[in-house]
Amino acid sequence: MNCILIETSAYNDLQAHVQRLLERVSVLQTLTTKSSSAHWLTTNDVCKALNITKRALQYYRSCGIIPYTAIGNKVVFREEDVRLLLEKNLIKTE
Repeated sequence: MNCILIETSAYNDLQAHVQRLLERVSVLQTLTTKSSSAHWLTTNDVCKALNITKRALQYYRSCGIIPYTAIGNKVVFREEDVRLLLEKNLIKTE
């Protein structure tokens, strides 16, 4: 049996990358489950789900690409709106 050795720093980088992917999958999974009541997502949740920066999300808000609700300084997004945005921009392979 062959054993592959990698440096500790490379292993740690790989482990961190896998953790970020798991977090993103978790957020995307919550977006795909439908429920009867509205669920709200934070800016960080939406950025992780769409894999975008906070600045990009701000641009989407300013241009009206994604609806949001602001309560004081807190901005939240309906889970359904984010899911619809993803579905609307889905590129299907034939």
